[in-house]
Amino acid sequence: MHTKFKLILSSLLALILLIVAPLGFKADASSLPAKETPIYLKMDKYFVLYTRPSAPFLDQQGRLLVPLRSIQDLMGGEVSYSHQTKTATVKLLKQTFELTINAKTAYVNQKELTMDTVPVLKDGALFLPLRLFLDYTDIEYKWRNDVNLLHITDKRVVVGEPFENFAGNDFTAGYLDDAFHLSAFKIQNSSISIKAQNMTGKTVPYGKTDIQPLVQFNTGGFSVDSYTRPGNKKIPEIKIGQSFWVTKNIGIRDPAYIIAVGRKAN
Repeated sequence: MHTKFKLILSSLLALILLIVAPLGFKADASSLPAKETPIYLKMDKYFVLYTRPSAPFLDQQGRLLVPLRSIQDLMGGEVSYSHQTKTATVKLLKQTFELTINAKTAYVNQKELTMDTVPVLKDGALFLPLRLFLDYTDIEYKWRNDVNLLHITDKRVVVGEPFENFAGNDFTAGYLDDAFHLSAFKIQNSSISIKAQNMTGKTVPYGKTDIQPLVQFNTGGFSVDSYTRPGNKKIPEIKIGQSFWVTKNIGIRDPAYIIAVGRKAN
């Protein structure tokens, strides 16, 4: 009887897993971008590489789309989603937005408007056009055509836990931020490779380049490069305008967010 009970219990657990598993998304190694993936978003000094379950991307209209959850986790907004109406509600800087999957019609403070693109479902998550929230708030930002980058400079919306963890564990001093543009990344095994370009207008000497990522885990906790930097090889001399790849063995496991900075030592 005991053996039979164990078999029944195992079957029930297996059935539960089959039912529940599709409801969640786990960004394991197989779902992370192994190919070169462009970086389109920067918030203050932080480049935003990855936002679970997929990196921010440009749609066919050239609009930058980000996951609904990232507007809360990175920008401090309040978000909710109705499965019945397929509509997301976002509250950000005293403004209320309502957007529906595949619909150009949106509402800002209950006022109807028409967008030039639509929210989409990607990898099981709702992705929203970020420009709408920028245009209908007073968030400070700029779009850099030369590098296809949206740079949000407004510190009021750079408030998420990944940024707090980076600032609280950044054991460096005397660095010049924004010295390098981070243009792409890829993930292989437990390492992340980041493509950077020298934007200082000068040659950066050997050992003076600092490309530092942080991985915020979906299950809690984080990994930051400052812990492992002493064991890393120093980066060679970087010429004016030179692009190069840097690989960091920082530990990638079920990430929620990956951010990074590009700077040089004075």
